[in-house]
Amino acid sequence: MKKKLKILRSAVGSPPSLGLIRELQKNNIEIIGIDANPLSFGLYDLKKTYLVPPGDSPDFLDKIIKIIEEESPDAILSGPEQEILVLSKNKELLEKNGGMLLCPDYDSVVICSDKEKTYTKFEELGIPFPEIYSIKNVQFPCIIKPKSGSGSLNVYKIENRKQFNFFIKKVRHPIIQEFIKGEEYTIDILADKNGNCLSVVPRLRISTESGISMKGKTIYNKEMMDYCKLIVKKLKLFGPLCIQCIKKNDKLRFLEINLRFGGGSILSIKADPTIIPNLIRIINRQNPIQGNGFKRGLYMLRNYCEIYVDEKDLKS
Repeated sequence: MKKKLKILRSAVGSPPSLGLIRELQKNNIEIIGIDANPLSFGLYDLKKTYLVPPGDSPDFLDKIIKIIEEESPDAILSGPEQEILVLSKNKELLEKNGGMLLCPDYDSVVICSDKEKTYTKFEELGIPFPEIYSIKNVQFPCIIKPKSGSGSLNVYKIENRKQFNFFIKKVRHPIIQEFIKGEEYTIDILADKNGNCLSVVPRLRISTESGISMKGKTIYNKEMMDYCKLIVKKLKLFGPLCIQCIKKNDKLRFLEINLRFGGGSILSIKADPTIIPNLIRIINRQNPIQGNGFKRGLYMLRNYCEIYVDEKDLKS
């Protein structure tokens, strides 16, 4: 009988996390859920869960170490950027006490977590990205967003100087970027420890809500995929990740790298049946197999699902 793997999975309150969790459970994986929000639905949907401090809290690492000592997970699968920074910086300590940390080494995480550093690396590698403006040479329309973070939080489209003067004060450590109106894509990737892409699945973000893909479609674009393979290899990225880009008039512009399964990655998992088996092989320290493509033209259409919790049962 196969050993049942155990994964410590964070951000179990993220709305799209349920699809990924169910897919992992179907593959004989036990999920230990953690989240910093006591109202996270995942804390009550899963059998074993823990409330943890936010990733930027000084108590976060100690709490994670205690959970690892208690649960002995085979792997740690994080989501929030700040958590990944802390965990990757302490990768040797964590893997000594527990299972495999499914993210790259700290130096690569730092680059991917800072858009200025990301764009510097893109420029070095010849990866196309939107023009970056200084405060003095800004052109409208433009985008103001934090240089760290993902999703749509604190991202503003600016039409004129008056709006610019208002919103530039609202964003901490802002980056000012050319606005490009085009098709939005996320490319889901699973990479081995040497920075080789095992699976590369682009998907068109047809409709989004709060930065999360609600309707999507898998597509094949060799140029998009080749750029992603180059990024992953040169940065020696490892584990699940997703890279975002925009296509306008057949020209690509790459936006960011997220070192996690994306909000719509379940579509790519359904389109490429090698992703979860390869994740399991990696965790078991077995050689993964090269993916042989994915189902093109597969659509994802999402709806909502509720969970109900009595007040006395809330995590504290």
